[in-house]
Amino acid sequence: MIEIQDLHKQFGNVEVLKGIDLVVKESEKVVILGPSGSGKSTLLRCINYLEYPTQGSVKINGNAFEDKNRKNQEKHIALLRTEVGMVFQKFNLFHHLTALGNVMAALVTIKGLSKVEAKQIAEFNLEKVGLLEKAKNYPSQLSGGQQQRVAIARALAMDPKVMLFDESTSALDPELVGEVLRVIRGLAEDGMTMVLVTHEMKFAKDVADRIVFMDNGVIVEDSPPEVFFNNPSTERAKQFIMQEDY
Repeated sequence: MIEIQDLHKQFGNVEVLKGIDLVVKESEKVVILGPSGSGKSTLLRCINYLEYPTQGSVKINGNAFEDKNRKNQEKHIALLRTEVGMVFQKFNLFHHLTALGNVMAALVTIKGLSKVEAKQIAEFNLEKVGLLEKAKNYPSQLSGGQQQRVAIARALAMDPKVMLFDESTSALDPELVGEVLRVIRGLAEDGMTMVLVTHEMKFAKDVADRIVFMDNGVIVEDSPPEVFFNNPSTERAKQFIMQEDY
């Protein structure tokens, strides 16, 4: 479902990603771990071309983002992005729209659906994240956890083939983390292909099919969670695990 080859990303003179090769199969749940500054979030943003790779390629379901033969590259990228839902640390909701309006917006403006169709899809996905009763509430009337669940519903409404989660609970108060993780766990159980960057070690150990451990812009380890957490093969991974409370 995701195929990344020799991915490099450079910001000025700083090389953040130094040749990433990664394959994620359909329905697989891959959790990316690593210290701050290791390149985790940059890798996630390169998967759907929110950051343009300096070198290398990214394919989603066999389709490459970069296609120099196409006259309108931006439209090509925009089309592929509809197949990749992304949930960020911050909720990025439109404050002048209700929860329902936030989920409907892209369905109408990007997919070109009628408001009637968009409303049906939005209500279905709000119900999926347990927030249908909050459909008429504005973001200011919702808790942080509820806002993040609206953001997840918004991404799901586009019917993506892949979901990316970039530290989706790090901006939440501790008591609100669980409600968001329950939604993500439900998506995992439904078979959604997912790549997650998180510091929630217990959650990572429980939900992941594979742990990808990054440090200094490279993949240091790629293994099943039971292997990574119980018997990591590198000294750097051992140090990381010892520092984390899980």
